[in-house]
Parts: sequence; C-alpha cells; structure tokens
Amino acid sequence: MTDRRFLLLALVLFAGAAQAQIYRWTDQNGNVHYSNQQPPKNVTATVVDPDAKAVAPAPQSIECYTVRCQGERMEERQRRRDADEAKVAAERQAIAAKAVRGLDFRNYLRIQRGMSEGELLGIAGEPDLKSDQGFAYAIPSNIGRGAQSGLRMVTYTYLPTSGDPFTSTITLVGGRVSELERIRKF
Repeated sequence: MTDRRFLLLALVLFAGAAQAQIYRWTDQNGNVHYSNQQPPKNVTATVVDPDAKAVAPAPQSIECYTVRCQGERMEERQRRRDADEAKVAAERQAIAAKAVRGLDFRNYLRIQRGMSEGELLGIAGEPDLKSDQGFAYAIPSNIGRGAQSGLRMVTYTYLPTSGDPFTSTITLVGGRVSELERIRKF
C-alpha cells in the first residue's frame, strides 16, 4: 500500500513539473524574449508565472499586467482586425465592376427602331454601360413621330464578350430606340 501512495505522489509531482513554463531572457542586443521553449544554453533565463503581476494595478484601472491577460487581449485585437478586414473585403466586392454581359446577336436582331425602352430592356436586358446624353433638340423622323424638340437622349452600350466580340450601341431618344450600331472589337 505504501508503494502505491509513493507512486501516486511521484505522478502528481511529475505532472506539476510537466506543466508548460514561460521563459524570459534578454539577448545580446537588449531585446526581451518570452517563450514556452527553453532558451539557448548560453543565455540566462528566468521562469515567469503567467498569472504574476509586476505591479499591483489601481482598483479602477483596466490595465493588464499578466501574460495571460495580455494574450487574451491580443486574441481580441486579432478578432477585431479579422472582422475589419472582412468588412473591407465586402465593401470592395460591393464596388467592384460588374461582369460584362454583352448582347447576343439573336437579341440584337430583335431590336427595331421605334421600340420603347421597356421593350428594349425586355429583349436585351440591362446594359453594361448607360450614358445620359442630355436632351435631343431635333430628332430624325425615322422613329415615327416627326421632328420634336427637348426629348431625353440615352445611350445603352453592350460590351464585347469572348462569345460575342461586338460592341452594340443603342441610342434612345424620348424613350424610343433611335439608332443601332454594332462594331466588331476583337
């Protein structure tokens, strides 16, 4: 029975010695190092208690004096930094340029002069670029209304894609298709 007690006592003491220790030492350049690994043999190191306080803080102080407390604060700063980086990445994604859609040739053929802006958007979809050209003071009679003045002029541009290497430009005057242009870009 005595042997068992001795063995149990030896295991408890060994387990306490096996607990991780923190070493502190100063190198030849005057830099202070902390590590859980033993320092080089030619360096004198001291074992640091992770819960030890260098100076007792004032009761109202939020200062952190222990290695454990500083580690927890470092982890919190890292979490905030990661959250900030994720927020910035999301903002960049939101302002990033949209993918070019282009205009398929079959849909281009379905577009006709005089067609309304709603009909155009139903066939071609949203343009890659939209440019408000201001007002047209005299429009050609080919849109079916005769010459009018002061109508809004908008240009829709569909950029080339690898499947359709044409730039299609459609000009609307007064909400109706006025001009169509399709140019090969590559």
